[in-house]
Amino acid sequence: MQNQVFGEAGIGNVTLDNFLSQDQEFQELQLNLIAIHVVSEEVGADKFEESILRAPDPNNKMRMAKTVMEEYGHHIRYRELLDELGLDWREVCAEKAHLTTFDTPIDTWADQMAFLALVDRAAAHQFRHFIKSPYQPFREASQKTLNEEYGHVGFGMDGIKEFLTRGEEGAKIVRHTVWKWLPVAIASFGSDQSATNDRLRYWGIKTQTNREMKQAYYDQVRAFITKDWGTDIPDSFDAFLEAADNRQETAAA
Repeated sequence: MQNQVFGEAGIGNVTLDNFLSQDQEFQELQLNLIAIHVVSEEVGADKFEESILRAPDPNNKMRMAKTVMEEYGHHIRYRELLDELGLDWREVCAEKAHLTTFDTPIDTWADQMAFLALVDRAAAHQFRHFIKSPYQPFREASQKTLNEEYGHVGFGMDGIKEFLTRGEEGAKIVRHTVWKWLPVAIASFGSDQSATNDRLRYWGIKTQTNREMKQAYYDQVRAFITKDWGTDIPDSFDAFLEAADNRQETAAA
């Protein structure tokens, strides 16, 4: 990618040596993304750690522990990107909120498996943009992270598959997790009217609108949710989100 240009800005490959000479907006957008991952990967790891003891057997405990270790590793990996730039990561991240993805409680083992299968899959969709972005250290860190996220998604898919061997009881659990976690996954892509996304695409850090990413993600997950998981959901993510809101209102009534 040394000679590639990125985004509407036509920016070239950005390295550690020339990052601080780039346009101020580009620097701020890139540092903001790095800071979000520094904060959120640690929060996610803390949340996931509780699921080690929720795991039903030693094999799953070991896989969950490995997942937690890798999530802490993501935190350190993105933190090091700030260290390399001579920035104090604590200062950069001091006022940065974690992703709201982690505000929905993971209460059960089924929740954890659905989170990995659905929400981590949404994260992987976004990392596939980051591995093609201008800043080379961020690109390389994101490739390593994406490889591990694929493993987390596979773990979640294996866990859901096990629930589906339990007959109707397991199918009911899976249906519940779909309606709980799929809205969280879709929301993780951000607002359809995001001005930040416009600027990220301008600089080539992302290549699709949030709505386009949501649509691609939803088309993928709907295929296996309906076929393999046996849970019927609407054709469009807009209709799904409306139905999910209605279910919440009914449950609260």
